[in-house]
Amino acid sequence: MTRLMRFLATLPLAVLSLAAPASEQRPLNEYFRETWTTRQGLPHNLVQGVAQTPDGYLWFATWEGVARYNGIEFRSFDRANVPALADNGIRSLLVTRNGALVLGTSRGGVTLLRDGEWSRLDMRNGLAQDEIMDVAEDRRGRLWVATESAGLDRVDGSNIRHYGLEEGLPSRSMYLVTAHADGSVWAGTTEGLVRVREDGVDRYGSENGLPPGPVFDIAFDPDGSAYVGTERGLYRGVDGRFSVASAELPVDAIQRLLFDRAGNLWLGTVNHGVLRLRDGHVEVLGSEVGLPNDRVAALFEDREGSVWVGTNGGLLRLRDAPFVTYTNEHGLPDDYVRSVLQTADGTLWAGTSRGLARWHGTHFEPLAAQHPALGDSVLSLADDKAGGLWVGTYANGLLHWKDGKLATWTTGDGLAGNQVRAVATARDGTVWVGTARGLSRRRNGQWRSFSPADGLPREFIITLHAAADGRVWIGTANGAAVAEGDAITPLALPGPEQIEDVFGFHEDADGTIWMATDRGLVRHRQGKAAVISRRQGLSVDTVFQVVEDNAQQFWLSSNRGVLRLSRAEAEAAADGKLNTVTVEMFGEADGMASAQCNGGSGPAAWRGADGQVWVATAMGLSSVDPARLGRFARSAPPLVIEEVRVDDRALPARDALDLAPGTRKVELHFAGLSYLMPQKIRYRYRLDGFDPDWVERGNRRFAQFTNLAPGEYRFRVSAANAGGDWNTDEASLVLRVAPQLWQRSGFWAGVFLLVLLLLYFAYLARTRQLRANERRLRELIDQRTQDLRAQTERLTAADAEKSALLVRLQEHADAFERQAREDALTGLANRRWFDEQLALAFARAVREGEPLTLALVDIDHFKRINDRYSHATGDAALRRVADLMRSQLRPQDLIARYGGEEFALLFPATNLEQARHVAERLRAAVEAGDCSAFASDLHITVSIGLAERSGSVHHERLVSQADVHLYEAKHAGRNQVRG
Repeated sequence: MTRLMRFLATLPLAVLSLAAPASEQRPLNEYFRETWTTRQGLPHNLVQGVAQTPDGYLWFATWEGVARYNGIEFRSFDRANVPALADNGIRSLLVTRNGALVLGTSRGGVTLLRDGEWSRLDMRNGLAQDEIMDVAEDRRGRLWVATESAGLDRVDGSNIRHYGLEEGLPSRSMYLVTAHADGSVWAGTTEGLVRVREDGVDRYGSENGLPPGPVFDIAFDPDGSAYVGTERGLYRGVDGRFSVASAELPVDAIQRLLFDRAGNLWLGTVNHGVLRLRDGHVEVLGSEVGLPNDRVAALFEDREGSVWVGTNGGLLRLRDAPFVTYTNEHGLPDDYVRSVLQTADGTLWAGTSRGLARWHGTHFEPLAAQHPALGDSVLSLADDKAGGLWVGTYANGLLHWKDGKLATWTTGDGLAGNQVRAVATARDGTVWVGTARGLSRRRNGQWRSFSPADGLPREFIITLHAAADGRVWIGTANGAAVAEGDAITPLALPGPEQIEDVFGFHEDADGTIWMATDRGLVRHRQGKAAVISRRQGLSVDTVFQVVEDNAQQFWLSSNRGVLRLSRAEAEAAADGKLNTVTVEMFGEADGMASAQCNGGSGPAAWRGADGQVWVATAMGLSSVDPARLGRFARSAPPLVIEEVRVDDRALPARDALDLAPGTRKVELHFAGLSYLMPQKIRYRYRLDGFDPDWVERGNRRFAQFTNLAPGEYRFRVSAANAGGDWNTDEASLVLRVAPQLWQRSGFWAGVFLLVLLLLYFAYLARTRQLRANERRLRELIDQRTQDLRAQTERLTAADAEKSALLVRLQEHADAFERQAREDALTGLANRRWFDEQLALAFARAVREGEPLTLALVDIDHFKRINDRYSHATGDAALRRVADLMRSQLRPQDLIARYGGEEFALLFPATNLEQARHVAERLRAAVEAGDCSAFASDLHITVSIGLAERSGSVHHERLVSQADVHLYEAKHAGRNQVRG
């Protein structure tokens, strides 16, 4: 536990007014548990400290450096990238009042991270040369450093005061140091507890009620008492006297203590995992239920109320989540839950693959012990209007459970089949039973069965619903039907794809029936049916059950989680007034142990009397209280820009970045620092001066821009939790792109003035020359007529030579023009030519309403070719790829070398799908190309990004979109086409 949290624990209760009342907290075994180890990115599995800096990042101290976490990924800092670290073994973390991160290392020395800069305090500053065990900050801002065997140091600016045996410490071997709100500092040693005050040191040991031996941690209760973790358990101290805190606690070494915002005390033990002392009772969380290791080395509560547990075997996070999942840990006979139902008396029932169970407020009670038949796999449940419960089993037919008595019906009693997948009870007491071999009805003690010969679409019945109007709706493995009296009428269901499996029904007050099917959600109203499927925005094909909550939201269970959508949007989509519905998906990141919900039996989901929605899954029974969802999205997450990459070169994210002329590509990576549902954080960005409006990115955490024109831009990014508002406290930075010389203001004006000046001087020179010639001609006209004729001939010859020179100059100019527009290595057009053609083609496509597709092609791992073979081989590879692409393109297509190992292709009058075929053919040709002429074992592949004109208002946006898709192709494994 960091010293910051210990300090906060000492603040008055008014400071913690935002904390939820303890009565609203869930039992410990209902919290959502997530674990991280080295497999998920931790540098080491022993986590000894946790802290959260003001920007929102979480930091974890390990034996292989400190790890920073943004909710999605870890970034490690060690001696390889932080020279200021004395050692990779980090023993403790502290966040000071001014926001600095303080690290205590195992080889001695304290490292600080402040405003992005790392620095170190060590023995050169006067600190003891010993392993740092803990660091604290007192109310005056002074640092206290506890060492393994050299006592305690107090750092006050450049002044360091040492505390050892001579100053009153019982031992030089320290375990902890923490600051109290009253200004004193407490330290745990191998020989007891001490309090350091300005006027001396107080010692607490066996004479004060503490057991002999070490003190590992101390936490202060707002009521003024102190809790001390010792080798022999937890002790509570009042006015300097200590006693055992609770008889319910095990006698074990308590290494870490934490008071959470609700006032509960968490204990990290050596052998018993995590304990929580709540309302005088002890709750236990050990390795047998998911803790990576029972030896707890760190406890921390973040700003969102999640509790982080560092152990010898990895990191655990306990948090409140939208869903709570109940498994055999809570008493279910099996984790595979098939059906759930709440009867009229308020009892919640769960049917599992190993029998029936009922909820008792804190746990489930299996009923197989009361009757063995109730231990069979339960496929269906139904409330008996006369009291009791109908239970459909996998192999033992239909059961009726009431007042501890069990009745059974099988095929021998007239049931159509012993595999009972659905049961429904009508208002008149009639019981309808759906089996794998047909439909049965029990009325007045008599059974009658129905088969496809009676109108059933198929004999395999999946679900039944007794409607308010007396009709019974039947869902089968081949469509739906309605039973009215003895007549069964099949229903014609809509949709471009034929609906086969009907898994569940939901009835509105007006008689509208909603069906969960293998092709989406179907609304049946007044004889007309409409379907809502992937075409309207559902993220899955198959849904199992429809439940409506008190806020008029539909909850749909599926094999990929639970979907929530607005009933109003579902109605609008069914009426054809809305093209796309907004769907929110919930899965394992939201508290479900498994996103695979169960269907084919029922009810597969249920709304309880208290409004909670219960869902049967392959890994327990999950529940969600829709009324609590708002608390997970009540505020937008803090936001940071983590990294900027300019032409694939990483730069630190500063307030402003000056980019060199000709910068081709800029990538900005950002993160919202919320840890409740980080996968569901939505992002949007805007580049002022380039984007006309916000660009929404979903959960993608980067933005990319190519070929930005010279100028100053401001990049702004905002984030929102799922269902929440956008963050108004945006993260931003300024990008200043310097112009090329020819792009600078005044350049062309200067060129124009220079040309005018040169023309003027040429005119003056020519005028002087003509006047001189005129004078000489007048002097010689009378004397040397013959010489004049000869001079005239010489001038004529000179004029001819000048004409020839002009012709040669024109030829050179034409050659230079070709060189300016042609790539010398490949013989292809160059980027300048291609940009001109792209602008013309884009304008023509817009004007004529034609499609236009652009492709950016990049040779995969080209640097490796240069490094492994030679640059000459690299040049040969470029020429080979250029020749292969040129041979595969159509006459109307354009190709150019766009720069380095990148090529650009333009497909006029070609849509995205047509261009994809050409690009795939080109990619395959390159992959099959023979390079043996210049490298016998070389095989070349390319990645291609495509972008179509539709939706783009400028050809530069088309290049940006193609570049994004090229980036996705390379990060998805290369040698592929994306777009």
